[in-house]
Amino acid sequence: MNKSNMPPRRSLAWISRDGSNAGASLLRLSPLTSGILLVSLTLMTTTSFAQEENDTTVSSFVLDYSPRPIVDEVVINTGETPINETHTIVTFVGNGTMTVPDTGKTFNQTNHGYAIISPLTGSPGSFSSYGRETVLSEDDGNTTSFTFYEIIQSDTANPLGKGIMIAVYDENATGLFAPFNGMIAIGTHKEPLNPEAFLTLWEWP
Repeated sequence: MNKSNMPPRRSLAWISRDGSNAGASLLRLSPLTSGILLVSLTLMTTTSFAQEENDTTVSSFVLDYSPRPIVDEVVINTGETPINETHTIVTFVGNGTMTVPDTGKTFNQTNHGYAIISPLTGSPGSFSSYGRETVLSEDDGNTTSFTFYEIIQSDTANPLGKGIMIAVYDENATGLFAPFNGMIAIGTHKEPLNPEAFLTLWEWP
């Protein structure tokens, strides 16, 4: 897969009801240009006896991540093997680039790994996924691996699927991979059901 052919790159509400009162907590995710995700938690209360709504900000916190991606890669499924009625193991290979957060040095990599996927109960078209990926640097020949967890969703608007991912790198790498030892990353997985998929990760300091 030629990396150069890769294409370039909501509020969540929880509602509870108790008698005549209803409450809802609204989570807003707002990306900022400096690589900061501002998460604001807003409490909205409504009462059946009055036609008014109070919107009071309870708290907010900042989720920092690296200003540029540390991983930008494309992977393609190479096989699927059912484990049981609800779980399937998928293997994949891929290639892309990695960037050291502190120095900005970018290098080429190839990768392979597996993911165990299963449907999410009560959410048709959604899956959970966890697995391992091993990465080889084409510049110095060193390797490292990371463990990842994903929630993947496909629907009418996204028939090829979209995913959100967290990952943690092993702590025994050398060479170009040494800065990634123990690093936690967050990211997106575009079109994971294609079977060609596009993965982008940022460091979560």
